[in-house]
Amino acid sequence: MDKNDIKNTNLVRKSIAHTKDLLSTRKIRQLKVSDLISALNLSRSKFFRFFGNMNIILELVISEELERSYELIARTLLAGPDNPHLIAELNLLRAIYFRKNSILYNYYNGIFSLPKRYGTLIQAITTKEQQLYMSILSKQKYHMAADPSPIKLLPLFQDKTINQ
Repeated sequence: MDKNDIKNTNLVRKSIAHTKDLLSTRKIRQLKVSDLISALNLSRSKFFRFFGNMNIILELVISEELERSYELIARTLLAGPDNPHLIAELNLLRAIYFRKNSILYNYYNGIFSLPKRYGTLIQAITTKEQQLYMSILSKQKYHMAADPSPIKLLPLFQDKTINQ
């Protein structure tokens, strides 16, 4: 790894950390590019050159939080023997862990009111969560593996449609 790679890796890590800090006190809808570039001490052009758009950094942050939450869920569920009630318990733990995580809570609580420009973010996070969910189910024999297509996860916290 050369100096430039190390510098870029550090920028990504720093960006994720600062974005997490901002998202722990604000909703995604309230977050602006100017907030990120100010927190990161970057020029606007460097931010867009490096990340492309705000959806990329948001996807990195939310994906990281999803992975952390699903890791905790998996440890809880998979510690014992195969569970015939795995899906019900998985859904319950998903709701509990997401409520405790301010970033995931704010994301899922506000997902239905996000403008269309967040469509790629929503799709990427939906795909990521389906993969994590199915990964847990695949580790036990009592799951619904008859249909290999991705499952549709129940929405959390609201009962509305997504603005896409």
